Amino acid sequence: MVICILPGVLGIFMIASSEERKRELRNALCNKLFGVSNAIPYPKFARTMVILGALLLVFALTASWFLLLREMF
Repeated sequence: MVICILPGVLGIFMIASSEERKRELRNALCNKLFGVSNAIPYPKFARTMVILGALLLVFALTASWFLLLREMF
């Protein structure tokens, strides 16, 4: 059940989060990885978050189909 729901929730969060939240997330990630808060340009980071969010949604839908819904059809 977690394999079906958690990626979908994370995908929706990555796509629907506000610009301010995405900037905070980028700054925290860059501080942890590189020691500076702006090592990754924001437009690339935002685009990557949308792409990863879409991939997580597709994964969640596929996992839901194969693990939960396939037996109903």
